[in-house]
Amino acid sequence: MNTYLPDTNVIINYGRDPDAKAKIDRASDSGAKFVIAPPTMTELTVGVVKGGPARFAGNKAIFEWLKAQSKNILDLPRPFMGKVLGFPSKKSNLDLIHHVQRIDFVTGASDFADFLKRKDAPDSLWPDIETAARVHEQQLDKEFAALQKLATRPPSSYDVAEEFAKTFAVNGKYPDPKEFRSRFSAALEYVETTIRRIRAGANPRKNDPGRYGDFQLFFYLADPSIELLSCEDFSTDVVNSSQKARIVRFSSLA
Repeated sequence: MNTYLPDTNVIINYGRDPDAKAKIDRASDSGAKFVIAPPTMTELTVGVVKGGPARFAGNKAIFEWLKAQSKNILDLPRPFMGKVLGFPSKKSNLDLIHHVQRIDFVTGASDFADFLKRKDAPDSLWPDIETAARVHEQQLDKEFAALQKLATRPPSSYDVAEEFAKTFAVNGKYPDPKEFRSRFSAALEYVETTIRRIRAGANPRKNDPGRYGDFQLFFYLADPSIELLSCEDFSTDVVNSSQKARIVRFSSLA
């Protein structure tokens, strides 16, 4: 049985493209499992906020599909990686209950105004959900600034795997960089490709901001059962990682 991790565009297409919906439904009927990454849910929530009243009905259909997969919501990237490495790490208070409620805000709302009204309920875990778009943009600014900074340094002066491994330090000890690279080889190759492109003059923050979301999804390939399902072609971004075999083009889905 295949376990697919769909990226944001695959899920959006489910709600907007009848052919894409039919493909995913056929895969589910054939026994495929779909797991959901919290970063993708964040991007979809931003889409709900930005889409406003005009696109709410279509976005609601997307979240109804997410609700059907709510038992398969994964950990945030850092807790997921920490479990893989044996170095527990959690920099957010978001848990499964937060993700489920975020879905319910959309699926239970009659329209966009009702969606926003629900955030103010006494039991709401998302009182500021309408700021999702602004917060997401601020996070992108921060992450791409960090890559820009690395791109200014000589490649021989640092090892990306070690830089990331150090962020998981506990009592002065952190994961072995070689193991880190082995476990998350696709993600590291992808980010190293991004850094090289920035060094060559590219501006992904302006022209390709989705790279950050893609980068986060690659970490989940540390689970050997997961296949990343995407509409994008990553063949020039991930060339050497053995995990590339589990990056599946949506067009190849039967």
